[in-house]
Amino acid sequence: MIDCCLIILLLILSFYFSGTETAMTAVSMPRLYELGKKGDWRAQKILMLKKDSPKLLGTLLFGNNVVNIALTALSTALMIDFFGEEYGVLIATFGVSVIVLLFSEIMPKTYALNNPLSFALISVPLLSFFVFCFSPIVKAFGIFSKTIIKVLPQGDQQVDAETVKAEIRGTILMPSEGDAVISQEKVMLKSVLDLSDVTVEDIMVHRSHVVSLNASLPLPEIFEFLSRSPYSRIPLWKGEPDNIIGVLHAKALLKLMNVYYRGKMKVSVADYVTKPWFVLNTTSLLDQLHAFKRRREHFALVVDEYGVIEGLVTLEDILEEIVGDISDENDVPTESNLQVVKTDAGGFRLDGQTTIRDINRHFKWELSDEKASTLAGYILYEVERIPSVGETFVINGFSFTIVSKNKNRLAVIDILPPAS
Repeated sequence: MIDCCLIILLLILSFYFSGTETAMTAVSMPRLYELGKKGDWRAQKILMLKKDSPKLLGTLLFGNNVVNIALTALSTALMIDFFGEEYGVLIATFGVSVIVLLFSEIMPKTYALNNPLSFALISVPLLSFFVFCFSPIVKAFGIFSKTIIKVLPQGDQQVDAETVKAEIRGTILMPSEGDAVISQEKVMLKSVLDLSDVTVEDIMVHRSHVVSLNASLPLPEIFEFLSRSPYSRIPLWKGEPDNIIGVLHAKALLKLMNVYYRGKMKVSVADYVTKPWFVLNTTSLLDQLHAFKRRREHFALVVDEYGVIEGLVTLEDILEEIVGDISDENDVPTESNLQVVKTDAGGFRLDGQTTIRDINRHFKWELSDEKASTLAGYILYEVERIPSVGETFVINGFSFTIVSKNKNRLAVIDILPPAS
């Protein structure tokens, strides 16, 4: 009777050690930090134990192996007493193996994997006791194992930033059961990681869509134009559109109008503009975001390596790369906005200036944006010529049909994705 009770106790301890090992490995560290800040002493204890992971793992492995060996020896002796030496060893070998595999491996590890936090919180008080008791033995084993490991060939243990980023991105993209909110959060987190790989050229407002104003115009004309403009910042040029002399903010415009209409002094619009800020088109979004924060500005003009203006980028443009489109009552639709029309053939009709990134984000496709940032540019790069209206091209399984053109610009394009 005592032997049977001892076997049951050993099975319970084996269940405990196996489950605790899995729970301590799978438990969420951010969740533990959150509980620890709220005063949960068990979470704080787990965090403390996980700081010395070799000691923690050594305790669990030592305890689990000792219990399993004792369980096997005791069960074998008990079976020999009941069935004799000839059959007792055979029954103990297969019987105990099945019992240990089921009750000491599969069941505890499956349960702990599905409930890592609750299992870890329940098990940590007893675990702290075992860590204290087994500490000298585990330490001796640790010294011995480190000595042996030093003799073995060592691989490259350096982990660069790209490797860490790839691991985080893989974790974010791992499929999980959840609602659309969780999926959107994953998209946002991935977008944050991609900021260093995307340049301002990929998201900028192209110069053909930039609203600017001649600074030499009479002030009443400038006031009239800006009063109808939905934008809070307008680049001003002098002589030619590429010669930007400054940026006029809506607040500065109000001050200028107040001084002008009071007629107290002769004023010039050039006195109320801020100095233009030019950034290189190859600047990454991450660097540009830091630059916006450092300079406390929201607006920059994008130039190429020769200083030619290519467009403009704003803080809102970068934020939209993370959270998606941000629209307000003053926004006006532009040709680059993603406007999708379903075609009779089952495809989609898009503006040629739609960015590849917006298309991939909307449809969850993987069109390459390495050589071109817009849909029209993508087709021009692939076909290496300016196609005619009505032509159809199959590129990487996608069918592209040119619906209309504006001179040499591909204005409207139909896309038929590959059949799934």
